[in-house]
Amino acid sequence: MTQAQLDRAVSKATGESFEVIARRGFSLVNEDSPDDDQERFIDWDQHDAKQRVALFRDRQHGNLV
Repeated sequence: MTQAQLDRAVSKATGESFEVIARRGFSLVNEDSPDDDQERFIDWDQHDAKQRVALFRDRQHGNLV
């Protein structure tokens, strides 16, 4: 798969324009690559989960939600 084919596939799947996807620099990750190679990639879902900040208190428990 070429970079252009990958960018088009991601663009189609996400609804973003081809240009936006191309600027973001998506790439294929080989499942068989060594673990140290995986350190160059970010799992954005995992990253975002760590960054979640509560904006409102839970009225029932007094906790931030």
